[in-house]
Amino acid sequence: MHRLIDDFIGLLRFRVGPPEQYQYPRWLPALLLTVLGLVASGGTGELGNNIAGRMGFMLLFTWLETLLFTQFMTIWLRLAKWQPTASLFGLIVLCNSLQFFEPLTSWLPDDAALGADLALSLLTIALLVNSLAVVSGVRRVRVLLGVMLFAPVAMLTLAMCLQLSSSLGWVSIPQDMLSSVSEATAPAADAPAEGGKSDL
Repeated sequence: MHRLIDDFIGLLRFRVGPPEQYQYPRWLPALLLTVLGLVASGGTGELGNNIAGRMGFMLLFTWLETLLFTQFMTIWLRLAKWQPTASLFGLIVLCNSLQFFEPLTSWLPDDAALGADLALSLLTIALLVNSLAVVSGVRRVRVLLGVMLFAPVAMLTLAMCLQLSSSLGWVSIPQDMLSSVSEATAPAADAPAEGGKSDL
């Protein structure tokens, strides 16, 4: 754990080691990611009063998004001629550890909290881009492009996790969010039907 903290402080100082440095025992990044999901569930009060359900939803989304992002960026960097020598999972989880500080922003006035959340999000992106660029030797602009290209995948993942969690009774989707979720998942749901019509 002490090594993990030292590595995180190093990333905050934009000091990045080789990818082998971020290969931890499997349980450690798994535990960290699980805790991050539980912490994030504290900001989902609008999804109903089922606390356990909200925790389950955020754990599902946090794990799924992180695994998809790790796989996506590995493929994206390999397209730039990077030859992976180790998994990016531990490094990506470590970069996202700034989420631990998000609950603290709720103590601030609304405008200040919004600014603090934005600053944390931008800093997380900066850590991800810098860290992935250094360990892969790929230009930061290309890494940033990959992060931006993943954004629609993240939104679709969130919408699908919301729909699944709602169907299981874990969360209650507010009406103002319902239309956005439906729009995000509609293309995936309509694709087979459209394909069937074209065959006719």
